[in-house]
Amino acid sequence: MTPESLPWLALLWSGVALFVGGLSKGALGIGLPLLSIPILSLFMSVPQAVVLLTMPIMVTNVWQAVQGGNLRLVLRRFGPMAVALVAGLALGTQALVLLSERWLYVIMGLLVLTQPALRWARPEFHVPEATRRWAGPTVAFFSGLLGGTTGLFGPLVMAYLALLRLEKNVFTASVAMLFAAGGVALAVFLAQVGLMRGPQLLSSMVALLPVSLGIVVGQRVRSRISQAQFEKALPLVMVLVGLSMLWKAV
Repeated sequence: MTPESLPWLALLWSGVALFVGGLSKGALGIGLPLLSIPILSLFMSVPQAVVLLTMPIMVTNVWQAVQGGNLRLVLRRFGPMAVALVAGLALGTQALVLLSERWLYVIMGLLVLTQPALRWARPEFHVPEATRRWAGPTVAFFSGLLGGTTGLFGPLVMAYLALLRLEKNVFTASVAMLFAAGGVALAVFLAQVGLMRGPQLLSSMVALLPVSLGIVVGQRVRSRISQAQFEKALPLVMVLVGLSMLWKAV
């Protein structure tokens, strides 16, 4: 898949999908693959969508991870989760080339729907300190396993980190560090299974342009509307996207 191989309508739609993901990333700090990959897969295969988002996921999260001065802290605290996430991705990318398109849509649709469900449920469950040593890496491994298959390794990781009641800046840095590690690993493993070659890498780098534009606009949107307004709209969008994925699998 290269830009010149896509019909003009699909190319336009891809730009919109990448921009929307960047918009969410700029406004909330999350949501790039969660929104862009399902929308992209309406016009292209799931593996193609995952490959296209690989460089934007990696670059934006590496940049975000080094901001704020919390990187050393989160590396010490959540380093084992990053290792487990990479291990899960190594297995998940093998499944990406083996599973049928129908099952990829089912898995992706359910993953997208978990995020708004958790936002609305707002569970008050607290993870005890003694449980975190094994719970974090376990969640990260299964997140990587699912993420290698669909490109969406964020929902489970973010849900777990939310249960830890982290300080806002530490939460953002932790998510960015884990996603940066996952993004780098995903690029490497996609190359190993033959999905990330020269033309695909170039397309993924070009995808940085609409994503970056979306991030810039999203940062401006964040300063103009309340966080509560945006957070109310985002789950509704994700429900529609998730249901559309399940519809495609039927």
